[in-house]
Parts: sequence; C-alpha cells; structure tokens
Amino acid sequence: MRTSAEFWDNISHKYAKKAVPSQDIYEEKLSRTQKLFNKDSIVMEFGCGTGTTALIHSPFVKEIVAYDYSAGMIDIANQKKNEKQLSNVTFEVKAVEDIPFHTNTYDVIMAHSVLHLTKNNEQILKKAYDALKPGGHMVSSSGCIKEMNIFIRGLIPLLASVGKAPEITTFTANEMIELHKQTGFKIYDAWSYKKGELFLIAQK
Repeated sequence: MRTSAEFWDNISHKYAKKAVPSQDIYEEKLSRTQKLFNKDSIVMEFGCGTGTTALIHSPFVKEIVAYDYSAGMIDIANQKKNEKQLSNVTFEVKAVEDIPFHTNTYDVIMAHSVLHLTKNNEQILKKAYDALKPGGHMVSSSGCIKEMNIFIRGLIPLLASVGKAPEITTFTANEMIELHKQTGFKIYDAWSYKKGELFLIAQK
C-alpha cells in the first residue's frame, strides 16, 4: 500500500484544480479566522495542501509558515506563491511529527482537513498548545467520520486498503472538542455546519 504522502503526491494536480465543496462555508471559515489576526500575527499551518488558505490569509498577518508532507502539494503552493509575489509566506515539506513546534511562538495555528488524517492527535494538540503564545488560537476543520453515514464509514477504510483513499482517524465532533479541552484549550468557537463536519477555534 502506498504511503499517505505518496497518495497526496499522486493526486496533487487534480486536487489543486478541485473547487471547494461549498464556497459560502469556506468564506465563512476564512472570515472567522481573520478576526483573530492583526498585522503582527505569526501564523503556522500544518497540512496546508496546495497553500490556498495560507495565501488568502497572508495580507492580514506578518508571517505564515505552512507545512505539508506531500512534496507535490508544496510544489504547487510555491508556484502559487511566486505568481502572487508574496514574501511573508513560507512553504516547507514536513510531516507533522517533524515540524519544529517552538514554544510560545505563534499567535494562530491552523490545521484544516487534517486532524482526521493524522495519528496521535493528543500529542499533536499538545505540541500546538505549547507552540502558541498565551491567548493564541488553534483553528481546525475536521471530518468527524464517526458521525457520517454507515456507508461512508465502511467505504473509506476499504478504499484506503487499496491506496484509493488516505488512512483516516475517526472521532465525533464532541470527542474532538473534548480532546482540545483535555489538552488545556478553551473552546472559542465550535461550528458543526453539517453532520460530520466541525470547524473549531480553541484558545490557549
């Protein structure tokens, strides 16, 4: 079976051309996130994909460093960055386990459509919590697979077993919220905009 990084490398160009499922919901997420920013904000994103969200947010912050473990995704992100001639965004190829989560460094850390694709979320959230400045925010969008219909819950592992889908970590919205609380976060905004989907802002 291919590794997850290879899966995303192979679909990176197709992924880059794919429209977001709901533009209205995406723009609302952007708006809620941008309310956390100011001109001095230092932001990290992990699981940044082709960099769309980081690039949209870049005019509102001082600096964004964004990571993804797919070299194909990061190649496209850097192409888009160069086309826009932006100097305050850095894209790097790194798995979340290898990211340097420097203590008390970031005002906002973003993880969109990624926590259901990672393992050891307890450790990841602890690293993110420590890397945030006091009062900083963790912003995530997650697929809550346990809340989706039984067909999807059964299909995804089957597709993953033959390399047609990434490996998935399953949880409910409440389980993800509780995991943030156990890490020490306060819940700032929890928006379940459809069954099986959670947009979450948590504050250190």
